[in-house]
Amino acid sequence: MVSQYYWPEPFNIADICEELVLRGHEVTVLTGFPNYPEGRLYPGYEHMSRLVEERNGVFIVRVPLHPRGEGAFNRLLNYETFSRRASREARRLGAGFDVVLAYEVSPVMSASPALAYAEKYRVPALIYVLDIWPECLVSGGIAKNSLAYRYYKRVSRRIYSQADLLLLSSPGFQQYLEGLPVSDGRYRYLPQYAEELFTVAPSENGTIALPEGYGPDGVDVTFAGNVGAAQSVDTLVRAAPLLDEGIRLHVVGSGSELDACKKIAGELGARNVFFHGRRDLSEMPTFYAASDALVVSFANDPVVGYTLPRKVQTYLAAGRPLLGSVVGEARRVIEEAQCGMCAPSEDPAAFAETCNRFARSTDAQRHAWAVNARDYYEDKFSRPRFFDELDDVLRCAVRDFQKEIADGCIQR
Repeated sequence: MVSQYYWPEPFNIADICEELVLRGHEVTVLTGFPNYPEGRLYPGYEHMSRLVEERNGVFIVRVPLHPRGEGAFNRLLNYETFSRRASREARRLGAGFDVVLAYEVSPVMSASPALAYAEKYRVPALIYVLDIWPECLVSGGIAKNSLAYRYYKRVSRRIYSQADLLLLSSPGFQQYLEGLPVSDGRYRYLPQYAEELFTVAPSENGTIALPEGYGPDGVDVTFAGNVGAAQSVDTLVRAAPLLDEGIRLHVVGSGSELDACKKIAGELGARNVFFHGRRDLSEMPTFYAASDALVVSFANDPVVGYTLPRKVQTYLAAGRPLLGSVVGEARRVIEEAQCGMCAPSEDPAAFAETCNRFARSTDAQRHAWAVNARDYYEDKFSRPRFFDELDDVLRCAVRDFQKEIADGCIQR
């Protein structure tokens, strides 16, 4: 496995690797020194003192990288130093692995070490696509006519084209990638799942202690996750003054736009908005259980609409109604699941009206949305289903690759 991010950083790649070990696979992950999301090296890693670790049966090989820090330049150095150093390390790992799988959240270059290993040791290379490049740059404010965008478009096309199979976390990704173009049928849909701690329905948890700002009366709606430009959390904050009395909006998370959202709330005098900051994953089920509805929001960007963020699966697994300020795939899922209500992206008035209509809905309707959410999760996104599919993908990739080599179809 190749992933720029790994435990103790907050990504589920560690859970994937550890479950594969439990299923009988031998797993090594090539990763960097942990520094996400604050941009500083985690305690114990500051002096590059630990390069090799083992955790829950997974062998972890870490390479030094430039921490994310602040600003675009530091982030670019962070991306490039991992890609280059991990690619060199990949070539030194030695033969013996049957398949290499890249866990590709931003940046796309984080998959390069997987391709380097596959090329040298003649094994299949798979990329699990969770972010699509270069369009993620557009969401981050990079213009499509810029040199940076054009450069990374070439890089993205090359990396995606070199993979033997692209696993797509959202069905909308295939449409985009075929237009990049990297289309030769090498796609398979593999949606994400939620952590097991979220799969206990709130009604099964018994009495919970309400987090600060939540109450037994009124309606509590919660946004959880990264507070960045792509999530357009400012839309939710701007909607707050338009909410009916008794509706409280909660933001649980951190990110580049958090301070801006706090400033907007202050300027609007929105006392019904509560910022809880980033919380440990283990705390999140309590926030979800205390909420009447959970919110997913996106910027009004057609490309962002291709994405199905993992928080949607987590919300569904938690068995709570969903309120969306979204376009594209996330909206499709909410509507198909019949688990809540949606407003257009970046429309504070429309989102406020959606929240107000939800607050006026009956207990029976809310219960139906909650049940539908959990049922849809179990049918489409459950954890056992994910690992059954992934196990099949890995075994088939090895079998098919070896057959193509034997038939002379692959000259790698």
